[in-house]
Amino acid sequence: MKTITIPYSPRPQQKKLHAALDEYRFAVCVMHRRGGKTVFSINHLIKEALTSKHKDFRGGFFCPTRVQAKQVAWDMVKEYSRVVPGMKYNETELRADFPTGGRITLYGAENPDSARGQYFDFVVCDEYAQMDSRMFAEVIRPAIADRLGSVCFIGTPQGMNSFYDLFEEAKSLPEWFTCTFKASQTGLVPKE
Repeated sequence: MKTITIPYSPRPQQKKLHAALDEYRFAVCVMHRRGGKTVFSINHLIKEALTSKHKDFRGGFFCPTRVQAKQVAWDMVKEYSRVVPGMKYNETELRADFPTGGRITLYGAENPDSARGQYFDFVVCDEYAQMDSRMFAEVIRPAIADRLGSVCFIGTPQGMNSFYDLFEEAKSLPEWFTCTFKASQTGLVPKE
């Protein structure tokens, strides 16, 4: 088997999240701005697309809007996966096709129907606080059911909303991992 080195060196917080996603089916991570949430999640999707035991792995990255998904994540998908021989990118569909048969697609939650009928093995919901809470219950949860897919919710605090409710509920559920990384604790953003 050929070794592929992705140009990514995870920070301590990102390492903790990668390890948690190898252990838990669901994760809710509250992290400050510029904390590396998107970089972490794109690289975890790439890892899964390359190593998943599922035939034709399907990964989804959801942002509140499709424009936002393209702006914050599409260049990262290409940057980190470009070293994989045989990669193909569909700019119109915001889709990366891996030589393993795996695929990562970016979606906007403003159009939930765009993901209906899909199946997913791993999904990231970025800034879930800005999404309709039905996105998980009515679209993503059914799409991961048959293949026992996983979901990681990442975002920044925005008051008491559906992301807050999900985080609070997840704390008591055995299949769920929760974490909070504050700017005052990570040292990633200068105090000034």
